Amino acid sequence: MRNVVLICLDTVRKDFFDEYAPRLQARAEVSFEQCRAASSWSIPSHASMMTGKLPHQHGVHDHNRDFSDIAAEDTFLADLPEHFTTGVSANVYASSGFGFDGMFDDFCDVSPDRRFPEGIHVGRFGYEHKDEGAKKFVSFAKACLDHDHPLKSLANGAAVELDKALASLPVPKLLDEGASIIAREGVKTVSNSPEPLFLFTNFMDAHAPLRHVRGYDRSLHNASNTWSSGDYDKWELNLDGKEGLERNVADVQTHRGLYGAAIDYLDRKVTQFIDDVQAATDEETTFVVTADHGENLGYEAEDYLFGHDSSLSEGLQHVPLLIVNPPEDSEYSAAEHGYFSHLRLGELVVGLANEETPDVFDERIPAELVGSSIASPPESPEYWNRMLRCVYGVDDAEAKVEWDSLGDSDRYELDHDRPCWQRRVEEGVPFAELDAEFFDEEITAYKRRAEAGEAEGTDDGPDVDEATQDRLQDLGYL
Repeated sequence: MRNVVLICLDTVRKDFFDEYAPRLQARAEVSFEQCRAASSWSIPSHASMMTGKLPHQHGVHDHNRDFSDIAAEDTFLADLPEHFTTGVSANVYASSGFGFDGMFDDFCDVSPDRRFPEGIHVGRFGYEHKDEGAKKFVSFAKACLDHDHPLKSLANGAAVELDKALASLPVPKLLDEGASIIAREGVKTVSNSPEPLFLFTNFMDAHAPLRHVRGYDRSLHNASNTWSSGDYDKWELNLDGKEGLERNVADVQTHRGLYGAAIDYLDRKVTQFIDDVQAATDEETTFVVTADHGENLGYEAEDYLFGHDSSLSEGLQHVPLLIVNPPEDSEYSAAEHGYFSHLRLGELVVGLANEETPDVFDERIPAELVGSSIASPPESPEYWNRMLRCVYGVDDAEAKVEWDSLGDSDRYELDHDRPCWQRRVEEGVPFAELDAEFFDEEITAYKRRAEAGEAEGTDDGPDVDEATQDRLQDLGYL
């Protein structure tokens, strides 16, 4: 049996990956060129990757953000009984704060507030200790000295204070958004774990807010050291379309450049991580590199939308999938062109772990977004929080039919030689048969039920602490 490492590059769309991640592509023996995410943001996408089910089936989505009801037995991990299962994640949703860790034998959360996971979580300490000024620093120092890992706790505090001190200065951001920590902790995890093993990792560095970080390639973007993607309003683009883009074109172009630079940085970090994991493991190890979803970047093909709210565009759904070091007798071609859905990711991982390369391709595949109330739109909340579904390969391999809970529907033309591109070619297309064939419950009925469950408190989700809420706000979720 083989070790398998699943590397999730959060928020990385296929076209930018193809341009800015040449090292990983060179290392990979196999690329699934038509990989699609099962949903378009972290909570439902991660649940779908693990369970092989659509959001309305596993129930973890905008109206219920709690993974704790998903046990290992509900995931592909149940089909790896001999593997030690572990994870290292920088994604605040794919973490213990939302119950994601419960599926694994062992799990490690990392964040800017705890760059050394064994040490004190600085953000949580701050909320639990209400002292101000020097008293708070003294309290923190005492807590560090009393902690099982005093030096790592002090290092966590120093990193947070350094980040704050430099934030307003015209210098590069000194510390990345977790890639270095994930790589370090991932290697440590495999070194200390029994084999065979399955390791899940999530790298968050391509997720907004973006700014220039020490280690980014300056030739790839024009952002000043003080520019941040959090300083302009994405809703001006989402609400005003092309006109909004024209008013913000300089910031949008800077954002796109930084996004590419972040992917280039991940390309270098993750390639080295793969080398380090291979050196640290005794058994053969296969790596699957993908993304939970992509990112809308204001292009015409995605209706000038920005971010990953209220959309199933190709900028969000078309993501990379590479296999590094597949089994020796792999039957996959270097470039596979059939549709692959993250709904079958578990089948792929289990097959690879068992020295197999299963046929995981389909002619037609679905995707789904239950809602985006988390987006907090300034107007038209019913529209921006509508439920969306789509099916690929309807009547034509290069076609997609999409519909929503408000009754609107469209047919899109795709081009398999143009990643993340789509063009609306027909409106008001029939979708009832597709809705019945690929989904267990009619779209408007499920949307009403999900909203009612949230309103009644049956799908409240986990109670998260104030430090976790701060991190969600930093990422634009609150």
